[in-house]
Amino acid sequence: MEKNSLEITEQPEGLGFTSLRELVNRTLRQKFGSKKNPGSVPSGFKALDKKLGGFKNGQLYTIAVKPGMGKTAFLLSVANNMAIKDDYSVAIFSSERSNIKITNRLIESETGMSLDKLQSGAFKDSEKDHVLSILSNIAKAKILIDDTPALSVDALSVKAKELKKMHAVDVIIIDYLELLTTSVVDSGDRPAQLSGILRQIQEMARDINLPVLLFTQITGPVNGLMPHPGHSLNALPAFLNKSSDVLMSLHRNDAGMQPLQAGKSAVELKIYTKDSMNEETMVPLHFIGSISKFADFS
Repeated sequence: MEKNSLEITEQPEGLGFTSLRELVNRTLRQKFGSKKNPGSVPSGFKALDKKLGGFKNGQLYTIAVKPGMGKTAFLLSVANNMAIKDDYSVAIFSSERSNIKITNRLIESETGMSLDKLQSGAFKDSEKDHVLSILSNIAKAKILIDDTPALSVDALSVKAKELKKMHAVDVIIIDYLELLTTSVVDSGDRPAQLSGILRQIQEMARDINLPVLLFTQITGPVNGLMPHPGHSLNALPAFLNKSSDVLMSLHRNDAGMQPLQAGKSAVELKIYTKDSMNEETMVPLHFIGSISKFADFS
């Protein structure tokens, strides 16, 4: 037995009793080696996990966000909750930002310090151990980033399968739909092409049996309507709810409103599930502007 192993030598098979040794092994494995719900990955946001029961394997979760509402901040907050706090393995496909820029944003968000300050070492001695501990946790996090520009949905599917097989990833995050390309020739308009890409991603989620979080950026008029900052289902492209298992829209209430707490603003995360796409559930969150991070409302 290895010196630092938590595993105690098993008892011989075929005995009609359970030894204390086996009970200790079961206890250790349950506490240190297994996840609570192997069929899902929690978001780390209490109200969201209570509503959805975590992000379930084989399901596509599409998050619609208007520019300036904190798409990247929300993505990194979720990734942080999963990988750094809960030790899940997360794969991020980002055609918008390089892996270095994503890393920089994550470091600043988690430490609450600018990269310039960290690189210069211009912080108090009393902060040093705390900062080093945070940086160590970030470095150990199982986050894999693919920043291939103009990534095709076919290449993404191949890479996702490889990531699950070689790195045992637990969840796939894609940033974002409108930057993906496809080899399929479609004589229709761009929404029709995006609809086809979305269907392929949903099929991929089923095929690899992992939760897939797909971000989409809403900018122009939809169905004759300009998307309201806290857009309702009718103001979102129809194909989003058609090919998503769960559709969400994110809205920060910063404009013209007083923060609920010092440095924090109200956030609405609206949720439409496949079973009740005409009904929305609103999950409240906080946005901490100083570190571009989302947190539980309470």
